[in-house]
Parts: sequence; structure tokens; C-alpha cells
Amino acid sequence: MASKQPLIIEVLRGSVVESQHQVMAVVVNEVGNLVQYWGHPQYLTMPRSAIKMLQALPLIESGAADKFNLEAKHIALACASHRGEKDHLAALSQWMEKAGLKEAQYVCGPHLPYDEASAHEMIRKSQKPTVLCNNCAGKHSAIISTCLHLGEDPTGYEKYEHSAQKRLRKVLSETMRIDHSKVPYGVDGCGIPTYGVPLQNMAIGMSTFINPKEAPARKVAAERILHAVRSHPFYISGSDNFATAVIEKSQGRAVIKGGAEGVFCGVLPEKKVAFAVKAADGAGRAAQAATAMLLLQLGGLNESEFKALSKFTMSPVTNWRGDVVGQIRIAKGS
Repeated sequence: MASKQPLIIEVLRGSVVESQHQVMAVVVNEVGNLVQYWGHPQYLTMPRSAIKMLQALPLIESGAADKFNLEAKHIALACASHRGEKDHLAALSQWMEKAGLKEAQYVCGPHLPYDEASAHEMIRKSQKPTVLCNNCAGKHSAIISTCLHLGEDPTGYEKYEHSAQKRLRKVLSETMRIDHSKVPYGVDGCGIPTYGVPLQNMAIGMSTFINPKEAPARKVAAERILHAVRSHPFYISGSDNFATAVIEKSQGRAVIKGGAEGVFCGVLPEKKVAFAVKAADGAGRAAQAATAMLLLQLGGLNESEFKALSKFTMSPVTNWRGDVVGQIRIAKGS
């Protein structure tokens, strides 16, 4: 298959194209074979939070989720970049109680909730954010819980040589079909390692959730994670968010997860395809527009659902007064 040009996302102000973004995208089938791409499928990048569903596999496969009687909403939170809303924090607190987790064990660090109303409420009440407000708190809860279940000391779980990270590398190596002990890595915003891998391998990893050839134990774990995210989309992010809105509006026919620096990964179970998207310049607005287009083209969203999500799929450019002064769109011919 000949290499294609990247998708071009245009940002218009009036009738003038003020900015352009290049976006790479890769689509694979249920067994991970390349189906379609824009740009170069071997484009090297870091998936960041877009592969949290894969990082949640050890929580299920180790037996930790069952040991601590975790519910589907907790499993969804393990895959989440949550917005720090009241129900997110309540569910995380419940998880801490179930598993006996301590706030001092978390290395992700506190930040104000991404949800603006929740952040404003904390400020009004002179409350300081805790580590549970960190958007990655669910992933860290999963890592710590798995360590405790396996009888490991979670101290230093963010370190490259800790057993928790070795376990994650093994899972990512198996699902993405690339040896994570031999790829470059850096430190993610929440403090744990994140790895540089080709975009195609990210899409291959996501095919784990629909691959009929997976080993029985992994297939069961993957199906449990997929069910949790599809049935509890609020917990994957929250109110006024593209990922949650797509899962809700499509009634789970499309499952997507974003990551920092313009990354999205997703899976369309009924269509038997998985995909990965990366904006070359890290622009989230471009990655979101490209993902929306891809979902429409692949059948993850129909025309009416796409239009119902127009706030995200055909994003307007506004001024500070709220007037629409432009638009973000896919360039003609992309």
C-alpha cells in the first residue's frame, strides 16, 4: 500500500485559513492487520493516556479487580482521564476504601479538576485538590491495587525497574506486538513511563479488545474492560468531553480515548476495526476533528450522531464574547 498524505485540518477565521495541522491516522482490522492510513503508519510517537484501556489489563488479569470487589465504574476509571467531578471523586474514594489504598502511595500529584465548575467550587470552598483530582488517579489506583494483591510493595511503582512497570511493559509488548524493553521512553505527566512506538502498533494494541484470536484469559479481561467503558462512559472522562460524548451518543458502537499532545485511540467493536490518530504538532483540536471524521467514515457515528456532536465534530472558532468567527474542518481532498 503506497504511503498517503497526512490529513490536513484547517482552522478558518472568516474565510481565511489561519492555521493548518497535519494528522496521521492508522486503521487496523480485528487481528491487527493494516486496513487504511493517512501519513506514515510507522510514525513514532508516545500514546500517553490514549492506551489506558491496555494499561488496565493487569488489574483484571492478576485477579486484583475481583479481590477488591471492583465495579464496572471502577474499571472504567482505571482507563480514564477523569475531569474531577463529584461522582469521579466519590467512586475513587470508594475504590481506596475497598482496596485499602492510602493517598500517600500515589505519585501522580494533585491538580485542580479539569471540570471547570468542579474546580471553581473547590476554589470557592478554599479546598485544596488531592491526588484523586489528578485525571490519572484511576490508572494509579489500578497499579497500586495490583501490587497489593500480588504481595508487592508499591513504593516506587513509577520507576522503570519496578515490578509494576515490568508488568505493564509485558502487556504492552504483547498487545502492541513490539518489545517495550527496546523502545525509547520518557516520563508521562502523571509520573510513570510512557513509550515511543509507531502509530500502527498503537492501533494494533487496541485491536486486543476485538481480536477473536486472543488467549482466553486475555480475551475475557479485554471484554470486561470494553464492557465497563461502554456501559459507564461518564467515568472515562466526564461531562462536556468528546470521548464520553462519542461513547454515549453512539451507544458504545464507538469507544475512544484521548491522550496529551494530540493522540486518540479507539475501537469499533461491531465494525471490527481499531485505530490510532496523532496530530504532528500535538494539537488536540486537530486530533479531535480527525477522529470525528474517521468515526463517521468507519461507521462508528452515523450522520445524525455526527451532527448531534457538532460542538466537537465541526468545532466553531469563537471570540471572547461567544460569537462564531470561524471553523475547524478537514481540508478538501484529505
